[in-house]
Amino acid sequence: MTYVKSVVLVLSTLFLIYTEVRINTLLSSIDYLEFLPFLYFIFYVSIFFFSRLSVLVVLLSGFYFDLFFSDNFLGYTSIKLLSICMLIHFINSKFSRGILVEFMLFYLCALFYKFEVIVLSIDSSIFFLLIICLPNYLLFNLLTSTLRRDVFSTKI
Repeated sequence: MTYVKSVVLVLSTLFLIYTEVRINTLLSSIDYLEFLPFLYFIFYVSIFFFSRLSVLVVLLSGFYFDLFFSDNFLGYTSIKLLSICMLIHFINSKFSRGILVEFMLFYLCALFYKFEVIVLSIDSSIFFLLIICLPNYLLFNLLTSTLRRDVFSTKI
């Protein structure tokens, strides 16, 4: 059963990457609008569920992204995603929890996630990413509050 859970998790993250690439391709004509569901997954795993299984899922997802959606060397995205997870998990364990700290961590995660875009033009990209990051962070908070809700304990 553990292997089935692992395979389903890997396949769902691969589908999540595929969905993100396709949706952002459709939204590419609109400035200041990007949907980053895989960034939500990376951030959620980094903060709440960082383990050996998540490392394997992140590595395989990075290989998948490098093979089909980028011109990078095989393994570049895996290393980038794994270092994002480790850095966010480390910083989150050292600082207290709060909405400002969590937003800054999300923004830092987005900076590393969009590293290639930022390198090309650093001055406009940081502001552009801040505008993209705010609605994505609010959507992430909405999703995490929904995921944490205990449905079976509430009374109708």
